[in-house]
Amino acid sequence: MTVNKLTLSVLLGAGLLAQSSFALAAAYDWNNTAPVKVPSAANNNGKTVYFDVSHGGVEGNADWVIDGAFSDFADALVQEGYTVKEYRGVDLNNDGRIRFYDDRTNGSNTNEAIITYDAIKNSDVFVLAETNRPFTLAEQAALEQYIASGKGIFFIADHYDADRNLNTWDATEVFNGYNRSDLSKYNMGGAYGDWRNPKAANAGWLVENFGIRFRFNGVDYKQGVSGVEPSSQTEGITQGVDPILMAAGATLAIVDPQKAKGLVYFSETDTPVKWRHAKDQGLYFGGKAEGPYAAIAKSGAGKAAFIGDSSPIEDATPKYRRQDNGNTKRTYPGWTDPGHASVLAVNIINWLATPESYQYFDGQNGHYSGFFTPTPMASQEMSDPNNGQPWGTPASGFNPWDTDTYKNNSFNAPYGDGQTNPDPDPDPTPTPGNAISVTDALAAAQNTPVVVVGKVTAAINGIYGLELSDLNNPTTHIYVKLESNQRADFNPQLNPAILNKNIIVTGKRNSYMGEPGIRYVTDLQIAPAYMSVEQALATAQGEAIELTGRVKSGLNSIYALILEDLNDPSFTINIKLESSQRAQFSPQLNPDILNATLVIKGVRDSYMSQPGVRQVSSITLSSGNGNGNPDQGSDLSVSDVLALNNGQPVVVSGTITAAINNKYALELTDPNNAGNKLYIKLESSQRDTFSPLLNPELIGKRLRVEGIKNDYMSHPGVRSVSNLTLLN
Repeated sequence: MTVNKLTLSVLLGAGLLAQSSFALAAAYDWNNTAPVKVPSAANNNGKTVYFDVSHGGVEGNADWVIDGAFSDFADALVQEGYTVKEYRGVDLNNDGRIRFYDDRTNGSNTNEAIITYDAIKNSDVFVLAETNRPFTLAEQAALEQYIASGKGIFFIADHYDADRNLNTWDATEVFNGYNRSDLSKYNMGGAYGDWRNPKAANAGWLVENFGIRFRFNGVDYKQGVSGVEPSSQTEGITQGVDPILMAAGATLAIVDPQKAKGLVYFSETDTPVKWRHAKDQGLYFGGKAEGPYAAIAKSGAGKAAFIGDSSPIEDATPKYRRQDNGNTKRTYPGWTDPGHASVLAVNIINWLATPESYQYFDGQNGHYSGFFTPTPMASQEMSDPNNGQPWGTPASGFNPWDTDTYKNNSFNAPYGDGQTNPDPDPDPTPTPGNAISVTDALAAAQNTPVVVVGKVTAAINGIYGLELSDLNNPTTHIYVKLESNQRADFNPQLNPAILNKNIIVTGKRNSYMGEPGIRYVTDLQIAPAYMSVEQALATAQGEAIELTGRVKSGLNSIYALILEDLNDPSFTINIKLESSQRAQFSPQLNPDILNATLVIKGVRDSYMSQPGVRQVSSITLSSGNGNGNPDQGSDLSVSDVLALNNGQPVVVSGTITAAINNKYALELTDPNNAGNKLYIKLESSQRDTFSPLLNPELIGKRLRVEGIKNDYMSHPGVRSVSNLTLLN
């Protein structure tokens, strides 16, 4: 195997991927097709956005690809009418593959993971997300030519030390055009030139071309950077933009206010803090003097935009594994976080993609100048706390410049199984039947992964946690630490309606506020009001349960009935009827009850030597009319559900319009407003019947869904689906 080479792809997916199975494929062929997303013909605006991965954006936990953790961003642009493509480089030798060679040391011109003007000129916007490899002088010139032709570049950086592949470069340095260090090794010469820290705010590639530089700070402010400039001052870009979270990020410094201006600043009331891993002061000045968090530039014919953190733009669906150790990546669900930058990001792309003749922000015709950052280069930014070294030690055997050392299923790796992300939500949805009690959770060892069901009884530590009480012993409780994106829906102080609701918590047994607790919570759901027959069969003998199903037949004369699962009739359970229940619910005494949908409370047991439910305390008819066709008058519309908070039980009907994520979900559209859509996550038992991929004839049919309002693939949706019914 040749060292220091990388097969990437043909930009337009030229069909050169081997037709054999993965087992017969050559090294690197597994990932030889770059993704492209295309809008419908009726919605196509004729413009194209390239997302660059030729220079990084996939290192460490980053996964900034259009079919991974930037998929929500890409999909939003497709909805705006853009064609979105992944840019990987130039096929110099016309062999159908794009290879990476480490030209820093071999000095050759065989590296194909490069940027040239001819390769990107057919796009309207070029997105550079956390670029982790320095540009050559020729690449910088290509980007300058791209801007001069009237195009736009979106620079997405992160905090200083976001050196995700440990090659000593992070995006703040690559974009500025110099390393923070002034060591002689960064005067690389040749194709790269001198990349030593110039120790001057007005020096460096970015500031010379756009009048702005990224700071080397590291700031946390998850509450949301709130100094959003008026849209009248920002070319309309901040219209509809709310405060934006900063989950460890950088700001920028404006050096030339006629070229650059800020969009979002720290306000006087914001209280940002130093990122806990920052090597220096982290927060230099605070307030507007820290410089903008997001900004734009107009330099000649073209445009540029900048933001100092990827977190408010990314989503929680990474595609690839980590390059250094092969572990699963963990990205931040920023696109759906209350502090998301989705509106800002789309507005920025729309502005960048629109050519305009004015040259600068010179105060003419409403193009207001920016605000000069008082100290555009702090004294501590003139030295390198890492002394020219990466922020950490690379994993054993990993070399960021040699793709042959990358672990399987990571971007640029030699090998993969060809199916890196078949289902971003592969684990079964937590249900009361497979969750443990609060009492059992208290007995679990520290750091044990747990799925716990209990009742929300109090807010803990203000907005940051909740008290979860045992369903059968209310005096027994455990504390749950909420992640920032969970607080709006599940903290009783922010959402009083969650009090006394039963919820299911997925996390790790730990401690919180000096008490037994659950931390590192990855999933929170309101517990379904009842479980399916399939789920009831999996519960333990003696457990109190509430389930729903369809009456299949009578059993043991007038004394019992057989209940079948609503989605898979092969699952049945025997229900022993109490004497007071037989007249209404025994099929022998009341034949009309056959095929009716019931909700039953009782104790999991056996009856007639088969799995069953005894000690039935209540039986009620479900909202259907007895034949599986529910009364649609009580259903919510898709538009109604979109207006609800996550975590609420819903019964919604709409039109099936597409398969989502292969066979794992479907798209439900409001027939009265085609722009409003929900993603319905299908349980494993539901896919054979209700997946449009497996059953294309479902497209256009009406469907009723019972489940919990929750996001799926970072899109509004319904999960924990307990019942699906076709209405036509």
